[in-house]
Amino acid sequence: MTSPAVPIPPSREVLIFSQRNLNDNVSRCSGFEFEDVIANIETADILSPRRAREPRLPYNPKRWLSKRTDLFRYWPSGVPKTRLDRDYDIFFCDVQKPQELLVLDALPNWRDRCGVAICVLEEVWTQELERHMPLVRTLADFDLIGCAFAETCDALHRVTGKPVIHLPGAADMVRFAPETLAADRPIDVYCMGRRRPEIHERLLKVIKDRAGFYLYDSATKPPIAADHTVHRDLLANLVQHTKLFMVDIAKIGHADQKRGNVAWGPRHVEGIAGGAAQVGYAPDTDDYRQYFDWPESVVRLSEDPDEAVDQIVKLLDDPAELDRMRRINLAAALNKHDWVHRWAQLLEHLQIAESEGIAQRRQHLSDMAERLNSRNQSQPTAANLSATR
Repeated sequence: MTSPAVPIPPSREVLIFSQRNLNDNVSRCSGFEFEDVIANIETADILSPRRAREPRLPYNPKRWLSKRTDLFRYWPSGVPKTRLDRDYDIFFCDVQKPQELLVLDALPNWRDRCGVAICVLEEVWTQELERHMPLVRTLADFDLIGCAFAETCDALHRVTGKPVIHLPGAADMVRFAPETLAADRPIDVYCMGRRRPEIHERLLKVIKDRAGFYLYDSATKPPIAADHTVHRDLLANLVQHTKLFMVDIAKIGHADQKRGNVAWGPRHVEGIAGGAAQVGYAPDTDDYRQYFDWPESVVRLSEDPDEAVDQIVKLLDDPAELDRMRRINLAAALNKHDWVHRWAQLLEHLQIAESEGIAQRRQHLSDMAERLNSRNQSQPTAANLSATR
């Protein structure tokens, strides 16, 4: 636990420095959703600078320098600067990768104007720290660092000297949770993003032979999202209509990037958040078991692709088991995988009291769980429906 130098009141004001106007990669939408939830439960301002219309030349030398020398701080990022003219109790910054810290020079006096500073890193591999060492060292400007990859936390602490906690992804459960679990789910299998080719090829044939619906991405380059809220609404709606949601270990098929690290991403939350059953591959690590401490959280598939597809088909043919798993998963997601739970983790480590907005959201999630449980008990399950047809 770390206590802030100045006590932070429950009525505090938060400044969220967002990259939403600088990065339209679809993979950033989850982090922007986190910011939105914080803004909803705290008295907060979201400050999101835009890059100048000039060519992006200034940013590239700064990134090059940030891998080699602390002098990179003196090269402009190309983002117009804005000086804060008021104080905030908490400064919050969510970045996907360390390189996004380069644009913090858009707020040259942020550290002077803000009390407690929190930075969340969504993706940073241990082997990448050395490559970006001058930039990574600037994380020492923050009072607390949240890192989505548990294996990287100790190394970040050694470099920065600041407390680092494991903070995995989550989901806006108000957005993702379905109204009922009895609704039809026409998508048999949903595989979002990277996939294992050997399983994908077999699923294409098997699901087609069953006249089913296998949903997967066809883009070969990272897609962009014009509006992160539209993308998250779409994703939530798709998962709410999915029976089986595929999950995997982070960066599967990209050993050159993870270099021995084992991690998991927000996909492991988004499936259960939308009330789907999850199948696939997950780390056998303490950090994973801490957040997914019930057996139904993911059906671990065989490494043999034929056996893996057989497991998937067996589940699709057992609606009663799917219903049972989905009820357990959704209840757990509402209880521990909303973004409010991650925000509360950060505040707890800093010994900052929870705001009234946090208490209200916790109660809202509890009410949602109660309503779902009540509706599900009064409505026929998929198993009962199939038995009467």
